[in-house]
Amino acid sequence: MVTSESRSLAADHDEEQRYRMVQEQRQLPLQKSREILFNALGDESWRVRKQAVEVLLAARPDQDTLHQLIDLLRDEDNAGLRNATAELLVRCGVRVVPILLGYLDDPDHDLRKLVVDALGALGGEDAHNGLIRALSDPDNNVAAAAAEGVGVAGNARSVPELLRHLEQNQESFFRFNALAALGQIGVPGPLPVVVKQLASQDILRRAVYECLGKIGGDSEAIELLLEGVLSHLPSVRQAAVSSLAQVLQHSDSSLRSSAQKRLCLLSDQGLMEQLAASFVPGNLVLNQAVITILAVTANPCGLGLLFSALSDERLATEAETALKAVGPCAIKAAVARFGQAESSAERAALCRFIGNQGAVEGVVAIRRGLVDASAQVRAAAAYAAARLSDPELPTLVADLMDDEDVLVREAALATLRRYAGIDQQLISSAAEQLAGSMESERRRGAALLFAAVHNGEGIARLLKDEEPSVREAAARAAGKLKPSDGCSHLMLALVDEEPDVRIAAAEALGDCRDTAAIAPLRLLLNDSDAWVQAAALRSLVQLAGEAALPDLIKLWEQGDEVVQLACLEAFEQVSSPEGLKALSRDLGRHDGEVLKGAIELLHRHDLSLLAPWFNHILCHQDWDVRITAVRASSALPAEERMTLLQMALDREDNDLVRSEILSRLGTA
Repeated sequence: MVTSESRSLAADHDEEQRYRMVQEQRQLPLQKSREILFNALGDESWRVRKQAVEVLLAARPDQDTLHQLIDLLRDEDNAGLRNATAELLVRCGVRVVPILLGYLDDPDHDLRKLVVDALGALGGEDAHNGLIRALSDPDNNVAAAAAEGVGVAGNARSVPELLRHLEQNQESFFRFNALAALGQIGVPGPLPVVVKQLASQDILRRAVYECLGKIGGDSEAIELLLEGVLSHLPSVRQAAVSSLAQVLQHSDSSLRSSAQKRLCLLSDQGLMEQLAASFVPGNLVLNQAVITILAVTANPCGLGLLFSALSDERLATEAETALKAVGPCAIKAAVARFGQAESSAERAALCRFIGNQGAVEGVVAIRRGLVDASAQVRAAAAYAAARLSDPELPTLVADLMDDEDVLVREAALATLRRYAGIDQQLISSAAEQLAGSMESERRRGAALLFAAVHNGEGIARLLKDEEPSVREAAARAAGKLKPSDGCSHLMLALVDEEPDVRIAAAEALGDCRDTAAIAPLRLLLNDSDAWVQAAALRSLVQLAGEAALPDLIKLWEQGDEVVQLACLEAFEQVSSPEGLKALSRDLGRHDGEVLKGAIELLHRHDLSLLAPWFNHILCHQDWDVRITAVRASSALPAEERMTLLQMALDREDNDLVRSEILSRLGTA
């Protein structure tokens, strides 16, 4: 019987009113709200339908209601009703499966199709058995849906049944889904006879090849895929290329060797041309597949394709691996290609490849690259030169220190630093040239080169430079010198007017590993800049170890937040009971990141020093401090922890902290 409420819902043209009416049904027993909610499942508004699903789901429909819901799937005219009902049934969970199984023999094939879809979405052993049973359904749409569900389940035990039905059911739609399901399950092995037979059908050939990428595991599968690679149909060829690459990647050495021989035999029958035709700009997956096959063939005929792939950073690593597989002739070809390549991106990629191989045969291309019209190529050639041995290259690279492009100059500088052990005179000369430049960037480069050739006097000059960034670079470079030289030059930088220079000097003194730096670092702890103090502290602890503890404790008690964060790092390194006591003693007057760091450190090293503070930090004004305290409490004895956290929960108003407390109490 249609009630007045359900008539009202259907007649009301105001979507918001209908939505609210559905919401109101939450307060009623399902037996009173069922009719309104069932009508709402077919409402023209997706919001109303969605709300009806939520309300019905919260009511936990009983078996009678579930049967009635399944009957709603018979409505041929209201797709919204069918979709909303199907979603509701699936969200009810596995308890619906036994009921759904009872409808697999229903005379309504459309209903059976929706039931099969639901079983596929629900999953589980019983649902899977129902899907296997539905593979035999007389309606092709139902059987195809069952095959799709079996594929999603991914159960290897389904393979024999899929193959049996693939042979028996000659409908193309079913076979598409069954082949896709076999591919999703992905159990490699000998090529099934029925799959091989289906490759002869034009309409199924592509689907067969896509399936073989997942299940192909023998020479027969490779042979079948090679036929596809030679196809004149682009879609078929591309599917075969992708799948052949997948099979080759997962093959054992014996099968891979056999495939290589077969690929080589086909090279004169148009294989390389077909692979080139399959290399489509922008299609990353397909292009990777082409490169994989070329790596197996190791055929020089594929070099041009691999060289062009080098300029795509997404393919460069794989292309370089494939080029290595071709052998030494790849370097000779790369040099020849460099002279012909019109694209600067390709010339730069060829430089990188030649440099990575460290091949002397490639020097001629790198020399040309260093004077190329393109800055991109010059930079790539400069980096590549660092990996090659040739007496002319250092001079050519040094010339690039005057290049107009900053990236080229950076590349040249990096390479010259690597040349320091080969030609110190050249590097020293380049450093002197840069040191006399009017540009501060080049004088900074000079500091790096002076460090590379251990020229302390040159660095000392730059420590007096008028530009602070140059003095900072010189201070950092001094840390690379021998301890005695570095420390002596850095004394001047410790009193520089610029804090960044003093920071660099403090950090460099730690790098020097010279204990003579301990005394000046202690003096620097009194610097007016907190960042300088922090840098000095880190280096002091690095050099003096536990002997720096008095200084550390003093800074912890007197310093600001920046210094105290550095102190926490130092306490972690020194890990002294005396230091941990000082940290605990002073815990109450800290906030923010400092307090959080101190809590975490005491939690790791000595919980007894943190325990007296729990009542305080669990009441802290900052929620992130409270949540840190909650996590640290996990190390407390169970009874004490439960009491503390329960008290904290009673007063906590932050959802994140409450959630953390509940999880620690075991009631989340």
